[in-house]
Amino acid sequence: MWMTEFKLYDYQENLVDQARHILLKKSGVLIQSPPGSGKSVMIAEVVKNAVNKGSHILFIVHRKELSYQIENTLKKHGVDLTHVDILSEKRAKNILSELTPPKIIVTDETHHSRAKTYKDIYDYFPNALRVGFTATPWRANGKGFTDIYDEMVKGPTVEWLINNHKLADYDYKSVVLADESKLKKSSTGDYTKQSMDKAIPKAIYGDIVENYKKYANGQKTILYAHSVEASENIAEQFRNAGIYAEHADAKTSAVKRNEIMMNFKSDIIKVLCNVDLISEGFDVPDCTCVILARPTDSLVLFMQQAMRSMRYQPNKKALIIDHVGNYARHGLPDTPHDWNKYFKGYKKKRSKKENDAPKLTECPECFTVYASELDECPNCGHKNETEEKKELEHKQAELTDIKPFKVDYTIKRYSKDLKDKKDLETLEDYYLYTKANNYKESWIKFNHPYYKQAPFPVLYADLKPIKQKYNN
Repeated sequence: MWMTEFKLYDYQENLVDQARHILLKKSGVLIQSPPGSGKSVMIAEVVKNAVNKGSHILFIVHRKELSYQIENTLKKHGVDLTHVDILSEKRAKNILSELTPPKIIVTDETHHSRAKTYKDIYDYFPNALRVGFTATPWRANGKGFTDIYDEMVKGPTVEWLINNHKLADYDYKSVVLADESKLKKSSTGDYTKQSMDKAIPKAIYGDIVENYKKYANGQKTILYAHSVEASENIAEQFRNAGIYAEHADAKTSAVKRNEIMMNFKSDIIKVLCNVDLISEGFDVPDCTCVILARPTDSLVLFMQQAMRSMRYQPNKKALIIDHVGNYARHGLPDTPHDWNKYFKGYKKKRSKKENDAPKLTECPECFTVYASELDECPNCGHKNETEEKKELEHKQAELTDIKPFKVDYTIKRYSKDLKDKKDLETLEDYYLYTKANNYKESWIKFNHPYYKQAPFPVLYADLKPIKQKYNN
């Protein structure tokens, strides 16, 4: 058995210790930690400790391909696999009576665990302790996870991981889309889905190949498309422009897929196009760029895809090119989220205007009827592809730098709705007002009492330290 000595970072050790203490008194714990924060080594540590104490482990993943990755990770870390069953949830469900009763059920990507197949497994082994891992304990329907896990332990924020050199910092390019006049808030304080779709129509904004050449030329890039056809088409556009790109999806043969992955990892392929094949569990640390060409209402999907380029390497700066305005729905990778709220669950309220009967979808696998807005069937986990198959309109647009929302929280206070122009006093006030309302900086020149009289170079010289403060 080949193995690697590894040492957990302090924050990883802390999470594992917290989880261990909870399991002394409770029967289930969920460990939340952002994408790229080293979830696999934490999983390996939990499993290794349990196996060394004589426990049998049932390890559940939601895709067969992930089981091979987990197996390799555990082998690397010297785990005795004779005491571990690593299975997809569908396979586990089918052979429950043949399995050794586990002391602990470990579930990777446990945001999927609301599906009925998982519940059947948990119910079959009611005495087993449960440990779940996810970067995003979030469900579109607002249902929490407290019926599966007693408590959640939270990992560090994305911002902390960037500042402490555990994730790469990033630049974010997208289009300023939102027609704010169309945005309406629900009683929860979030923008309603219906108004978001009106303010940000689902489309591809800007030329994908041209923007790659402009911002990321030559960088190792993963592109997420909204359908297989679109992904194949975009790969062909890249090749026609002299940039070697390939498409892979779940139906690509294993031999071909492995070849594509090897060529991508060894830098022969520059752009790897896919739909959702490369979301969970895929690791290419030297991938520096992600292109988002698939609109999604799923926070889980957005985080997994957008942060795929942010695996840490010294001096690396990741680039995220968002052609569909997903940031406007979900924030940026380091936008804070209330994971406790999502873990506990919350009731999604609809405004009166939007209280139409929800659109329903019938699952072709298990025939469960569920809300069309969900990405997958809540019963069996089958992907809802109806959205994906719709063609997306291409719209001309200029991409621009989208700044971290920690700045935007300051900026928000300066929107026209909240602040009157006559209340602006300092140059910084004027600058934040232009940012909040998407004005050009020259607007300051024509509106600030002092700078009306001063030449442009004086204004730009005085603006420089303010812009540095806000990383602009």
